[in-house]
Amino acid sequence: MKKFFAMVLFSFTAIYTQAQVKLSDKDFNNLVALGQLYTHNNMCTGEKFAQSANALRTPLLNNMIDALIETGKADTTLLQKRFLSCPNHDELMLWYVIREIHYNRVDTARKQKPDIELAKEVLASDIDERWLLDNYYYRIISGIAMLFNTADLSHYNFITSDLGLKNDTESAIFFFNMMDALANSRFRVLQYLKKPEKLIEFNHKMPMFNGKPYFCYTNLDIPDFEWIGYDKKESYKKRQIGDFINTLMIQFSNSAGNGNKADARELYFSSILSKPEYFKYSDSADILQSFYNKAKQ
Repeated sequence: MKKFFAMVLFSFTAIYTQAQVKLSDKDFNNLVALGQLYTHNNMCTGEKFAQSANALRTPLLNNMIDALIETGKADTTLLQKRFLSCPNHDELMLWYVIREIHYNRVDTARKQKPDIELAKEVLASDIDERWLLDNYYYRIISGIAMLFNTADLSHYNFITSDLGLKNDTESAIFFFNMMDALANSRFRVLQYLKKPEKLIEFNHKMPMFNGKPYFCYTNLDIPDFEWIGYDKKESYKKRQIGDFINTLMIQFSNSAGNGNKADARELYFSSILSKPEYFKYSDSADILQSFYNKAKQ
């Protein structure tokens, strides 16, 4: 009986400890200051940001500060494994503190809390690990997006199993954030501006994922969870798969419209555009079903 209660107590303590990130006073104060700095310059650009961030360094915050500074530089260093790999749980929690301080300050609809109080609340919270990971990648994608404005990434091949990602869900989270950085908004804007040649250019500069073109990424049958914006919540899969389908449809339409029927056919049959189980996540489900029905004839 004593052994049983000891095991229960150990299990409870382990779970509770996972939800509690304890910092030294210096680490905590510098983390709060870093969140305030991020709010003033969430693109992390410029020498002034780098100098201010460097002044807040501690051994615990070093990785985080390195990533923020590299995000502002927007060069290929940000694509190294050390930045794209999954951070440990405690570091993910520190990134979430940055997020919450930022949104607490910019969201005028919410009652603003003191930064110190908010940081303590976050560090004592039990937050979905999937959402923590998504938040990390979201914080650094601005640098990858800026890099892709000029860089050709076609020689890159991101192997998700090399990034410390534990399962298909974490791999999908990484992939979705990379698509947000590289293609989703960019392709929509280029379509709206009617610049098919630029769409072709950026499509040719896209990296591969797990040895295949981006449109071949179909391993998306993952458990859903909640996407949490600063002013709304929604289905993670609805949001991310919906955006990905829209990007695929833009590229499909652009290829077909420019006479590249072979490319359009390859994209369609290699992607989730031809997989009915994903249509429900798109606002264009009826169009996708129509394409699918014609393709079967």
